[in-house]
Amino acid sequence: MGKSALLGALGDLARERGWTVAWAAGGSVPEGLVFGVFADALDELLSSAGDQTVAWLSPHHLSWLAGIFPALSWHAPAVALPANPSEHHHVLHAVRSLLGHLGTRNRLLLILDDMHLADEASVLLLQHLLRHPAPNVVLALAHRPRQDPQSLRILLGEAAAAGRSARLELPPLPDEDISGVLPGPLLPAHLRSLLHAAQGRPGLLRALALSAPWADDAPGAPPHSPADPSMPLLREFRGLSSLGRTVAHAAAVLQEPFDTALLAQAAQAGEDEARAGVDELVRLDILRPGTARGTFRFRDPLVRRTAHDTAGAAWQLGAHARAAAALRDRAASPARVAWHLGHGALTGQDGDGVRILQEAARTVVWQRPDRAAGWLRATLGPRPDGGDPGQRLRLATALALSGELAESLALFDRTLAKGSAAHPDAELWRARVLRLLGRHGEAADLLEKTAANLPPDAHEVRARTTGALLATCLEAAERPRPALVEDAGAVPEADPALQARLLALRALASGRGGTPDGGRAELVRRAARLADGLGDEPARRSLDTLYWVARAESELGGDTAALARLERALDLALRHRLRYLVPELAVEAGRILLERGDTAAALLHADHARRAADRIGSGFQAEAAGRLRARIDRPGPLGTPRPDAGKGSAEAAAEPGPGPAPQPDPVPVPDPGIRPAGPSTGLDRLSEREREISVLVSKGRTNQQIARALALSPKTVETYLARVFKKLALCSRAQLAALVGMEGRLTG
Repeated sequence: MGKSALLGALGDLARERGWTVAWAAGGSVPEGLVFGVFADALDELLSSAGDQTVAWLSPHHLSWLAGIFPALSWHAPAVALPANPSEHHHVLHAVRSLLGHLGTRNRLLLILDDMHLADEASVLLLQHLLRHPAPNVVLALAHRPRQDPQSLRILLGEAAAAGRSARLELPPLPDEDISGVLPGPLLPAHLRSLLHAAQGRPGLLRALALSAPWADDAPGAPPHSPADPSMPLLREFRGLSSLGRTVAHAAAVLQEPFDTALLAQAAQAGEDEARAGVDELVRLDILRPGTARGTFRFRDPLVRRTAHDTAGAAWQLGAHARAAAALRDRAASPARVAWHLGHGALTGQDGDGVRILQEAARTVVWQRPDRAAGWLRATLGPRPDGGDPGQRLRLATALALSGELAESLALFDRTLAKGSAAHPDAELWRARVLRLLGRHGEAADLLEKTAANLPPDAHEVRARTTGALLATCLEAAERPRPALVEDAGAVPEADPALQARLLALRALASGRGGTPDGGRAELVRRAARLADGLGDEPARRSLDTLYWVARAESELGGDTAALARLERALDLALRHRLRYLVPELAVEAGRILLERGDTAAALLHADHARRAADRIGSGFQAEAAGRLRARIDRPGPLGTPRPDAGKGSAEAAAEPGPGPAPQPDPVPVPDPGIRPAGPSTGLDRLSEREREISVLVSKGRTNQQIARALALSPKTVETYLARVFKKLALCSRAQLAALVGMEGRLTG
């Protein structure tokens, strides 16, 4: 536990043993209140005291004590404060005697927390009590050595050297102990990030867990509220000088670590002034030296957030503009300059600034796609349909990565509809967004069209397109065409991540076709070796690869390896705000955990997947999370592995994962791994309306055209098509058109 929790436990123990306990914390009393910590600690105790408590005091002593302790004013002939050193000395003795009297009946434990924030008079009184202990009184105080004023540091050092005090230093707690202070269970990826940021400090860990934007480079939380975990930190800023406050505000605007020269320009101060402000902040442990010589950073993210939130919004805009100008003069990296330009320091006439933002967005899109999207938005202005189509497509991709699916798809649609130039990468991302939204038929059509338009030498893009088509069929629980599975064998060796993804997809697709497990196992082993060799940078660019390799491992019984791979992917996705794949990753991890019998962890992942799906606006993903949650809530013995756990059945793997939402339909749905036997096309399984729509699809009609022709909404047409694809085990409109044409030839 932390220092404050330890003091609380000590107080509880003392009360159980019949002691009287008084408590106060430095920095929690109004400024200027003499002996404020002691006055706050003893106020309630003295309020209930009778005349006999002070009857033994002289009138002068009682008047001075009433000036310090308002509760005694009822008993004093007058209220006064000591006016000279001699009177101060008398007051110190009077307080010591008063404490001893209070401890006569029951011993008194006086708890003083955060003494590094105490007023000077309280420190002076503490010094007197340490040198002249009051009978029947035990002092228990807590402080942060880095923030101690010199007078307190000397006092405590002398007391320890003389044996008048015992010091208990609280080292950082190990992770297994500190995690017990969290308000509730967290995903392993979240827990690891929090533990790393908390540095073994339980109070900070709990505050970070309760603080939504704790991981942001620039805090952007709502104004402080009484429940805000950073509220206690405001006490540390209350005593700052005007210069120290300004330097703290400027430091909160900059990216860490920062140097004093840049800090001076952001604060609009001289460099000597900035150094003086930094010295003040370091003395109070608000700032600490960075690892590079001459640089500094905040003690922790919450201290930085507090400094940021106490600065004015208009002042911050000016500081960002000054910092951007200084960094441009230094020829700093585009990402460092863009951090400030993106916060409002860009003007429409700043062509160099636009170029910097565009270049910075390109370099950070896989590290922080939300930030890249913000910078690209700033370059395109209020009308993103204008400007360079290439920049609009980059913005659409960044939006997709950060989980803004609806906005991303709309921008892809508008941009790609305007130009005739081929953009295969953009088409692949457009199809990925459609898949995330559950529109697999449209995604398959788009991918097949893209593949048909690729030049013969576009081997890498063709392999990625083939992989996307395979993934589309598997997500829709459909059996891919054998030719498609065969095409996935053309693996480009130059890209290990793509190679691993195609191997895993081939293994999964081959399972639908009855390929022996031995051949599939070799494919999975090769995929796993390649995926294991990916560092964090290529891995976060290939979260899909980690997902599909994990699914393939799990299907062949390797749940332990699969779960570790999914947790790694979740860690990267959450850390870098790659929100687009979080629901799928969480659902698959939850499925494995459920089948291993860990229902509590499975529930945690299912609920997180649902929230993540809502965040990205995918009802399809939310339904997948809901199906997993329904399996967890299903009546039956919980906490035990399911009978099919680890067997890798296609049905068990597909149930909670991404797949078509279950639709009420009286027509039986065929096994997705089996094609209808004989010459039948299977269209006889369709309802009249579904057949009608299928015929129109075979004639090349779009969903909007079909909707107008049949007086339906496009969404209703989409729902009918999803049913058709499900019943007929198809994954594209082209396949449906071929079946309709085949039936015409069979019946004709």
